[in-house]
Amino acid sequence: MVLSASHLSQPLSEAPNAMTVIDRKMIAASGFRSLPDVFKLVPGMYVSYYAGSQAVVSYHGALSQDAPGMQVLIDGRSVYLPPFNTVDWALLPITLDDIERIEVIRGPAAASYGENSVHGVINIITRDAGAVEGLSISNTRGNKGINDAAAHFGKHGENLDYRVTLAYTADNGYDNLTSPPNNITITQAQGNGLLNNTNDSNQARLMNYRATYHPNAVDDIDVQFGFSHDVMGVGFWDSTLDKPHDMSGYSNTEQIEWLHRNDNTSETSLRFYHIQHSTNENYQLGVPAYTVATSMNTGRDEIEFQHTLRTSDMNRLVYGAGYRQDRVDGNSYYPLVAPSVFPASFTLHESRVFASDEWRYNEKLIFNTGGMLENDAMGNREFSPRVSLNYHVLPQQTVRIGASVAHRTPSLGELYASQANQYQLGYKYEPSPYITSAGLTPEKMLSREIGYLAELRDMNTSIDLRLFSDQMSNMIYPLPNSALWGNGMTANYRGAETTIKYAFGDISDLTFNYTSENVDSNSAALSMGQLTPLATSLPRNIVSMLYSQRLPNDASFSAAYYFQTSMQGFDRGPIDFQPQHRRVDMRLAQPFRGVGGMSGDVALVVQNLFSNNYTEYIATALFDRRAFVTLTLHWQ
Repeated sequence: MVLSASHLSQPLSEAPNAMTVIDRKMIAASGFRSLPDVFKLVPGMYVSYYAGSQAVVSYHGALSQDAPGMQVLIDGRSVYLPPFNTVDWALLPITLDDIERIEVIRGPAAASYGENSVHGVINIITRDAGAVEGLSISNTRGNKGINDAAAHFGKHGENLDYRVTLAYTADNGYDNLTSPPNNITITQAQGNGLLNNTNDSNQARLMNYRATYHPNAVDDIDVQFGFSHDVMGVGFWDSTLDKPHDMSGYSNTEQIEWLHRNDNTSETSLRFYHIQHSTNENYQLGVPAYTVATSMNTGRDEIEFQHTLRTSDMNRLVYGAGYRQDRVDGNSYYPLVAPSVFPASFTLHESRVFASDEWRYNEKLIFNTGGMLENDAMGNREFSPRVSLNYHVLPQQTVRIGASVAHRTPSLGELYASQANQYQLGYKYEPSPYITSAGLTPEKMLSREIGYLAELRDMNTSIDLRLFSDQMSNMIYPLPNSALWGNGMTANYRGAETTIKYAFGDISDLTFNYTSENVDSNSAALSMGQLTPLATSLPRNIVSMLYSQRLPNDASFSAAYYFQTSMQGFDRGPIDFQPQHRRVDMRLAQPFRGVGGMSGDVALVVQNLFSNNYTEYIATALFDRRAFVTLTLHWQ
């Protein structure tokens, strides 16, 4: 059962979108310690890193390190920052152990989640407040400076459940290179000015709390709050332009949701949340060096109402409305350019209404329709519709045909370019505080897909196949020889994705994901050779496999294989070409019982077991073998 596709609880075979569900069991078997890595288990998803704590998680390759167009939610609240078209993965106040499951919509979902859901939606669903009973502590140690610690405790009560997480994570990021990557000569690297070893250590602290009060059988009041503080190393060790320094980041969130079950066929929810996100840094820039100080603060308040009801035995409907206010305050100090180049303050308002309907024509045929009408923060009014038909060819086999339209609103970074950016790029200084990319309008996506889902229980096998054609128009791209942005790029993504799961009885499981994709675009003609062709910005083939084996004495073993053909980010130069690579991870875990009701487990994880070293989104981020051990203790 999934919730994310249409806001209705549906079997996967009756959802209007292609979806991947990752549960706690898969997360544990993967051996990952970083949330972005989990999405390597999703067909079509590109996961990489600009630096140790700066992840790139995107669908349809890598248009930029910010991955615009991927909506990310935690328990219904958006952590995607529309003013900057990105998600700050390093500042999310959750751990992997807080997650119950992740539902990923592969493809546009603007009919349910609005603007900036043009490529897909990641919905992270955390554990219920009553799911943690007692206390557990864990510690992870490994090479690369890996040092993580966490404590989880909670209690399930008659009318009140709660759980709390306290955690610390740290590592040294990527190793400094002693020679140029990707067989590039030192002369070529220095000529590009990009042979710079990254300063990317990371130390993060976080806390989250969730409580659910259920005074009666029909009402639930859910309260959540969380906080995170991260000190990230940025800059380059051998650079004279961007010297190594620390960037501090803070985030906090508060959310309250009321759920009322009117009867067996109807329920109403009202959710309000607040998010505060800020970063600041002081560093040396340029030759001769001068001090630069920057800060950026974003605050959000959002309220959403939703009503779900069954209008007949054959029909279910959900509708709702939402309002959001984003506040952005920034300040940058560039003494060689102007005393205060970018004192910026914006307040952005958005509103939306939406509805989704599921009509069961008969036992075999189901129609899903939906749409969202929204006024975005830039004054645009857009309607995003979706329609799909799910036909149960056999009770365990389904064919889905669907189409949808989605939009992406321009970010503040695309609408406004500071004078400092112009100065650094060598353009003429203007006295106006903002350089405006005037007239930018939202991007548009038209998506069409055919899907096939089979639950072949007699064969212990499930199959999910998707064929898609996603046409993007009016895309925003950087204008050549300018600090500005324009509309007019097009792209047509076509491909196939499949997930095959097979269970070897009760002792082992295998999940296999494969994606083959290509893109046609007019980017080369528009950019005048200034940008990487869009066709090379996505891997043509991506493979991931996860095998889990249960061993005697409750021990477990898992192994994962990841393969990706070559690619290069759309906003990166030739030195950051990412060659074809493959990687094998391994995890071995053994539970045990101690004294006084204590239990626990110890797990060994080795990533890139065979040292098939490869470069990430930028060439100086070289992924080599990593190993760490996690000890966890539980008390009931």
